[in-house]
This record gives sequence, structure tokens and C-alpha cells, in this order.
Amino acid sequence: MSYIHITRTPGVGLKEYRVVHEALGPEPIAGNLLHIVGELDGALHIVDVWESAALADKFAAERLFPVFEQTGLMPGPDSRVEAFEGEVTDLRD
Repeated sequence: MSYIHITRTPGVGLKEYRVVHEALGPEPIAGNLLHIVGELDGALHIVDVWESAALADKFAAERLFPVFEQTGLMPGPDSRVEAFEGEVTDLRD
């Protein structure tokens, strides 16, 4: 079963996303199967599919939150996160 993580962060856009993404560096992110990002109605939306919640939590603790602190681009209190187990299906077949 995959772990799906959706975030919506008002007041943040692709410009800020690119700063954080660049600061994360080129090292692959273990367990991340899919990463989609876009802007809608003045908010950054990110959809991630992970192999497990444990790998998503490890990435957040060890890499993402330190980069937020380093760049000063911490998500605000109005950020919303939805996370749940799900299945990844390839509909092209």
C-alpha cells in the first residue's frame, strides 16, 4: 500500500518552491514514487506518493524541515496537509 501526501500552502508559489527544491540538492529522495507540484488560487499544491509513511516522515525530519529552516521558507499555520494510504494504478494498460 502506498502513502499519499497532499499539501496546500496559501501565499507560497512556484518561486519559493524552487528555492526549497534547489536547497534540497540533487540527492535522490528515498521512497518517493511521484512528486507533482503546481499553483492554484494563490496556493502551492504538492502531491507526493511514497512507498511508506515511515519514508515520508524520515525525509521530512532529516531533509525537508532543515531546508525550510535554512531558507526561512517555513509553511505557515494556514497550510493544510492530507495524508492517507492508497494504491497506485497505471491506467495506461
